[in-house]
Amino acid sequence: MTELNKDVMSAVERFSLIAQTNDFIAAQPVLRSRSASVGSSLPIDKDELNAAIMGSGIAGFDASMSKRSKRIVKNTYMYADLVALLKYPASNQKEQRYNEFMRLMKLAGWFAFSQPYNRYTATSQKLTMDNVVLSVLHTAVGAAVGQGQAALKVLSSVADATMDALKNEPQALTLFENNSKKAEGGNFCMSAASQDDEGGITLAIAAVQYLASAQPTKVLFVEWATSAVEIYNAGATMYMDEEDYAMVEPLIVKALTEQREKALSYEFGQSV
Repeated sequence: MTELNKDVMSAVERFSLIAQTNDFIAAQPVLRSRSASVGSSLPIDKDELNAAIMGSGIAGFDASMSKRSKRIVKNTYMYADLVALLKYPASNQKEQRYNEFMRLMKLAGWFAFSQPYNRYTATSQKLTMDNVVLSVLHTAVGAAVGQGQAALKVLSSVADATMDALKNEPQALTLFENNSKKAEGGNFCMSAASQDDEGGITLAIAAVQYLASAQPTKVLFVEWATSAVEIYNAGATMYMDEEDYAMVEPLIVKALTEQREKALSYEFGQSV
């Protein structure tokens, strides 16, 4: 995997770049999110369950994680995802969008290793998007640097359990479908997170973009013909110490508060 943190950036530099990004967000026209009408009747996210929909992302959390750690994952992910989509909304900007997402996760305090953005190679004539994203995430976990096998197994298990739970959560699945589909295809992410005994957070992320001539009713849990869809993907593993996030947290929370309709998060799954 490619190390994204070769150059050590000072806290002051990170703060300045996040502030500049917030100015960019504030200058964008305020559009009503497609998820707002769905989200208006959903329960408030209290970081009490082990899975969540975050924009076009599906997140799973191990039982080891505190509410504070889950909120850090959600806030940094939603911030990076929101800005990347605002800067690079077009279908032909998929690689720039992913690189911007990873740049912002680094600014938020994550130490990240990332796979290159590649075209997905299918091995059969049929596929399902849920299996594609799980395959990408498992590959990212398997390539993780500096993590013990027990920790890597936890991340893989969290991802599998989260996808299984989503099948039985119609509100969460509807929100995900609304956020991930676009006219010419769609894009989405899946992540799995755990926390070590010292409070450090490990996060694995798989990003998928698909281009299709005909948009089916559902994205996940349905068969796609490989000849009718073009898929691109990338994966990453990340580590964070909370102290690396603390300085920029006020700026990130402020931006998300002002963009609440676009940064909707909805919990599902089991209590932790």
